[in-house]
Amino acid sequence: MGGFQKSKPPKLGIFYICELYFITEVDRYFVMNPTPKKVTVIEQLISDIHNYNINHHTRELYLHAHFDSDGDYVDHKMSVTFVKNINLLDSQNNKNILVHMQTNGGSWGDGMSIFDSVRFIKSPVTILAYSQASSMSGIILQAADKRIMTQDCELMIHYGSINMDENALAAKSVIFHNEKNSKRMLEIFAKRAINGKYFQDRSYNLRKTMSFIDSKIKQNSDWYLDAEESVYYGFADGIFGQKGFESFAKIRSGRKKINF
Repeated sequence: MGGFQKSKPPKLGIFYICELYFITEVDRYFVMNPTPKKVTVIEQLISDIHNYNINHHTRELYLHAHFDSDGDYVDHKMSVTFVKNINLLDSQNNKNILVHMQTNGGSWGDGMSIFDSVRFIKSPVTILAYSQASSMSGIILQAADKRIMTQDCELMIHYGSINMDENALAAKSVIFHNEKNSKRMLEIFAKRAINGKYFQDRSYNLRKTMSFIDSKIKQNSDWYLDAEESVYYGFADGIFGQKGFESFAKIRSGRKKINF
């Protein structure tokens, strides 16, 4: 009598078992590691700005302390991040780089690393200072080809502080080194300020300009200037929003200045 015969289940050979094990492990991997969500262009841009302080599309950098830092001061982490970012943009082309700066003073060495990186790249750099350009950040501002301050930003110049926890011989070395840094600071400010209206009207040379700045610091300890005074004395080139500096496009125009 005809009919269908019940088939026997296939034998599970070693290859079949291995294949089954492989498929099971692959499935388990994707359960534990789901396919990451595709990041949109705007999401990537926001991530770059907030996590890496750079917008490479518009050639803008953001100079401020990292959010996990104790204070808003120039330090090693801020310095190395900035140096990497500005050299990356300079390697792409030599168009203007706009730096948005909002930071207090901080480490001399780390600040001078930022200062020199701005000076020696081929791209012209505009620094737009927000809130304050105090101490080390005021020095950094002088490195820019175009130095712009917001209307309510202030600049403060003073001599840096030193720690004297070492023995007498080491303390003497620290004082000598600090005096060298102080002279370098005066030179940086004077070389930019000498073209300001105050010093131009009086035909001050570099030596007299340095002497004037030194006397102001010794008189006030911390010499504070508002945005208009900063422009008058030659520590800034303009105030954002005023004639000639009305927009980002306006403050980004210009060529690379000669290094000093």
